[in-house]
Amino acid sequence: MVTYRLATAADYININEFHNRIDKPYRSIEQFYWEFRDGPIGASIYVVAEDGDKIVGTNCVIPINLIDSNGKLIKSGKSEDTLVDPTYRGQNIFNNIYEFLFEECKKQGVSVIWGFTSANKPFEKLGFEIPYDHHQGLAVNQVLESYKFLKTLNPKNKLKDKIKIFGLCLFSKLKFNLNILPDSSEFQLSEIEGKSSISESLIQSNLEKYPYSFAIHQNESFQNWRIYSNPNYFKTNTFIFKNSDGQIIALFETNTTKSRVSYINQSSFSSDISELEKAKMIRLLTKFMFKRGVKLVRSWLFNTNELNKNEIQFFEKAGHFYLNRGIGLVWKKLDDNDLNALDFYLSRIASQGIQ
Repeated sequence: MVTYRLATAADYININEFHNRIDKPYRSIEQFYWEFRDGPIGASIYVVAEDGDKIVGTNCVIPINLIDSNGKLIKSGKSEDTLVDPTYRGQNIFNNIYEFLFEECKKQGVSVIWGFTSANKPFEKLGFEIPYDHHQGLAVNQVLESYKFLKTLNPKNKLKDKIKIFGLCLFSKLKFNLNILPDSSEFQLSEIEGKSSISESLIQSNLEKYPYSFAIHQNESFQNWRIYSNPNYFKTNTFIFKNSDGQIIALFETNTTKSRVSYINQSSFSSDISELEKAKMIRLLTKFMFKRGVKLVRSWLFNTNELNKNEIQFFEKAGHFYLNRGIGLVWKKLDDNDLNALDFYLSRIASQGIQ
């Protein structure tokens, strides 16, 4: 008989061994601790399904604070680690775990559960909305090397898919090189060591312009967890732009893999600079990364609200290619809050940054 309960710290090693037996790629216990024990506002609310003393299913939410345009914090939960032993499928374990998890989240003050998945139907049956997909941005420096990387992301790619991927890489390279946006000397680009708290204030200044908007609360605790303590990262970089008065007007948080693929996790700008200025800064940073040997720059983009739509526009102005393809955001409110998923200002910082 399968039973359901909250996991404790004593279960963590067994949970991770279950994951490594059922799923891929391999995950170390250090990676598990970072993701599910050492979260930005505490350990995950983690549910296990058991048959006797055997774990046969898992699911959890990572508690993450959201912040609205008025500075109000809302406790949310990001859905992660959904896994059922294949030999136990067909026993409603997925649904039962979630129903148990919903009640535990309510007890702990979680107002909304969200996450990303390509498995839409199981979540819709549980009452989740899937209001939109994430999209992608990319700028290619080295066509062949970028193609070799991108084609491996889906092992089911057929010949026609690989041809499309090569064409995408070639077109992205041409788009960036033929971009007519002039370089600018009005901004000073520099790299800073370690953490910066400026991203939180830059984001909030933009939220304040849109009364119903909200975002992940990117305070020092969140930044430290998501970026600087992330064991999945090979190299992280924090870049800032200053204006002629020495004021920080933009901040970029990136990570670069051993294979020289860079990800823009978050781009934060002062709310009083123009789209053209933002585009110039993105282009300057991209060229700087290319000079360092980066073969491909990737980002997450969303076509859902004014903040995110504007971001697409200035990434495209900078010569990045906008790819309208991604996986769905799942969204379920657990109380009578007024949050609307369409008002969620998102970037790749909303992922765990795991390759």
